[in-house]
Amino acid sequence: MAQKIPFFELFSDFSPEFELRVLLNTAFVTNMVLEPERRAMTLDMTVHEQVSDAAQTALEQLLARQYELSRVTLNIKSTAVAFPDLQKGAGRRIDAGGRVIMGREIKGNVLPMGELTAKSGRVVVEGKVFQFDCHETRRAGMWVMILEMTDYTGSVSIRRNMYEREIAQVQDKIAPGMWLRVSGTMELTFDGKDMQLNPRDIETIEHQGRMDNAPEKRVELHLHTKMSNMDALTDTGSVVRLAAKWGMPAIAITDHGVAQSFPDAWHAGEGKIKILYGCEGYFVNNLDDRIAVHGDQDGDFSSEICCFDIETTGLKVATEAITEIGAVIMRNGEIVDTFQTFVDPERRLTPEIIGLTGITDDMLRGAPTLEAKMSVCRRMDTTTRIFFIMPMMSVSSYGASIRWLSHASAAATSLQGATSRFGSSAKN
Repeated sequence: MAQKIPFFELFSDFSPEFELRVLLNTAFVTNMVLEPERRAMTLDMTVHEQVSDAAQTALEQLLARQYELSRVTLNIKSTAVAFPDLQKGAGRRIDAGGRVIMGREIKGNVLPMGELTAKSGRVVVEGKVFQFDCHETRRAGMWVMILEMTDYTGSVSIRRNMYEREIAQVQDKIAPGMWLRVSGTMELTFDGKDMQLNPRDIETIEHQGRMDNAPEKRVELHLHTKMSNMDALTDTGSVVRLAAKWGMPAIAITDHGVAQSFPDAWHAGEGKIKILYGCEGYFVNNLDDRIAVHGDQDGDFSSEICCFDIETTGLKVATEAITEIGAVIMRNGEIVDTFQTFVDPERRLTPEIIGLTGITDDMLRGAPTLEAKMSVCRRMDTTTRIFFIMPMMSVSSYGASIRWLSHASAAATSLQGATSRFGSSAKN
């Protein structure tokens, strides 16, 4: 086991007496060895305080009884001789206070949240609010305030039951993103498996965020936003505004194969920072059976282009039929014509396809057949002949000497291993 895991995450159904719960609330398991043949378990643990021999023996016996083991051995290491937060003068001295939201002006030293324990007693913490909730409980007139804060050394849940008249003073004055100073008492949660801060006083504070003080500002040339699927959680507008605040002259957006973040980047950076619009493209192999571009390989985007899509009765090209055709014709980057029609597949749709496409049998009733629709397309202009290749390309008798791009082949190359809603590989 190469990581530290909180004790109650591994043994969530273990419920010792109160004193041991307090001890184990700050315990971490660093290594665990199971011996099934001997029905034995050895745990290496770290705790925030010294553990007496009697407490260790009692814990070993309780664990053995709970999990029906013949022997449990605990190797406990204390990470502190005394609690730093219980020592006189511990923590950072308080700076000038802000507006009092609840209680009185706070005095005392501020402790890092990473050092809080269930036995810390009266503490003062400062941090950023990332979640806030006030709601009425089942008991009429009784409300609960839940405040989640972090100072980036740790996080703490702040919880207090309040009467309706008391909740009014905080309900509209606290919001996520604010920085607060809170004083109160550390205690165990109701189930004894976590700790929380019961607040007495709350006040706002000024917070100076991180700044770029380098004399020569950097330019970020590789940035993925949340538009890069499964790769990033960065909000485009927030990161562009932050780069502008830090004095960066420019920032590049390089998402995976998409441009959806460009509008947000433009709006956030307009007049403040130069946006470098980029993209991590995909190389599409044109040499094997996954050819994406057919016909003449060289094309100009200013020429006439037809972008089309189809809905079908299933995924197998050789056996399924088309149910809808939609297209947009573009010339010089402008839409000049559109086309849409339902097509009678001459068969009933399955419930799975109806749920996927939203097309029902009633919508297709009276629609032209594929043969009839293709005869109409023959009389239309050259670009519209793109529809000739749409009816299940390999099984259709229609064709034309035009250049066309198969987005399915391109997707099969760039999304290898991805699965569809039907469980098939994207390359299929």
